[in-house]
Formats: sequence, C-alpha cells, structure tokens
Amino acid sequence: MEEKKKKQNIFLKIILVLFLIFISLYLMDNLGYYNIASKDKILTEEKLKEFEKDVKEGNAIDLKKYTKNDTNYKNFYSNIGYKASKSIDTVLNKGLKNIGKILKKLFENEN
Repeated sequence: MEEKKKKQNIFLKIILVLFLIFISLYLMDNLGYYNIASKDKILTEEKLKEFEKDVKEGNAIDLKKYTKNDTNYKNFYSNIGYKASKSIDTVLNKGLKNIGKILKKLFENEN
C-alpha cells in the first residue's frame, strides 16, 4: 500500500503569517507604540499656534521648543521591570566573570 504524503497547504501558512503581522500591528497601534515613538515629531494645536505667532512676530525659532514633550511614563510596573533587568544583568556579569576565572585557573600552565 502506498502511503500518501500530506500536502502542506502553503496558502494557509501565508494567510496565518499575514494574520499574525496584522494582529501585531493592530496591537502596537492600540497600545500607543506609534504615538510614543513619534511624540517628539508632532506639533499640538497649541504649539502650532505658538509657532505661527512667533513667525509673525519675527522671534527666533527653535523647533525643539515646539515639539518637546516631558511626559513621564514611569510607573510601578516599569520600575519592577527595570529593577529585575538590572539584577539579572548583575547576576549574569558576576557569574560570567567567575566562570572566566575558573576556566583561567583550569587551563593555566603549571611549570
């Protein structure tokens, strides 16, 4: 008896990949990733009016003055993440240094 090989459906795989890309882009947009990434480049209505007023009056113009946003995004969860990553970094760095010392002692030439 012949064993039938199961054909892989390439169309379904392509649809699945496109769906995953769509979901990831949708989540990034809804969670505000693009807004945070472009916050320094967007002029608000107030800043735009201030900019136009300064242009009419002939004042010196610095674009950083109109686009700067000092929003603080720190919160409890970001602080926990920062502390956790800092401790993991410390543990890994000390661990790798100790492993290096041990390997150095093992492979030293004894005269």
